[in-house]
Amino acid sequence: MKLVRNSLAKLICGDYSQHKSLENLYQVLFHNISNIETRLGNLLINGAAGDLTVLGPYFARNLLETTCAALLGRIDPFRLIYVQKVQSLDGFTIGSKAKGAISWSSDIFEKNDIDINNLWDHNREFSKVGRGLFGNHYGEIFWNPAFRTLIDDSTYVSELSLEYFRTHIDSPEKFILFIRQKSSILYSSLSKGIHSELVINPEIIYDDTTVIELVNDTFQVCSILGIVSHYIDFSICRLPIDTAFQYYNDLFEWRERGHD
Repeated sequence: MKLVRNSLAKLICGDYSQHKSLENLYQVLFHNISNIETRLGNLLINGAAGDLTVLGPYFARNLLETTCAALLGRIDPFRLIYVQKVQSLDGFTIGSKAKGAISWSSDIFEKNDIDINNLWDHNREFSKVGRGLFGNHYGEIFWNPAFRTLIDDSTYVSELSLEYFRTHIDSPEKFILFIRQKSSILYSSLSKGIHSELVINPEIIYDDTTVIELVNDTFQVCSILGIVSHYIDFSICRLPIDTAFQYYNDLFEWRERGHD
C-alpha cells in the first residue's frame, strides 16, 4: 500500500477552510507537510544509494517541526498569527532571526517545565506559566484527556493501530510525558544527521535501517498527535473523527507494509 497522498497533512492541519483568517497560513503549513511526506515516501522506495542517509534525517526533522507548529496553532491560533504578522512586514528578511519565531525549546518543550504536582500554584504569576505544546499544563488540559477519550472510544477499541500506545503508556495521564520523551530522543537523533557534529563516518550510525526506523518513528509520533488533536474540544480545524481516523489508519498501514 503506497502512502495515501496528503494523509498526514490532512490529519494535522484538519479542516482549516472553516477559519478564513487562518486559511492562508494553514495552506502554507499543509503544503509544507504534504511536500515532505511525499518526498519521504519517494525516498524510502525510490531513493538512490546514499540518499536516505543524507536526506532522511533532514526531511523527518522538518516534518516533526512543521507538524508541531501546525498543532500548536490549532490549540493557540494567536501564536501562529503573531509569527505570520511579523514575517509579513516589509522589514522582515530571512537573514535575521525574528525573536518571536516558533522555538522548539520553548514553544514545543519548556525550558523550565513546572512540576506536574504543582501546576496550579496561586502564588505563581501567569507570565511564568508555561504554554509549551508538550508542557505539563497543555498535557493536563488538552492532550491527556483527549488521549483517554480516544482509547475509550468504543468504535476504535480493537484497532491494531492504537495497540502500541495502549501497551507502552501506563495511563492516559502520562500520554504527553511519553510523547515528550519520545520526541526529545527523536529530535536529537535526527539532528545529528543534519548538523556537522559527527566527526565519524555518518553511515556508521546512520545506516539505512536506522534511518528508516527514525522516519517510521517520526510518522508514528506525528500521527498519534494528529488523531488525538481531533479529540481536543478546544482545538480548531477539527475533522469528523471517522475521517481523521481513516487518515491515521492509512499512515499506520503504510508503515506496517514497509512503505510499499
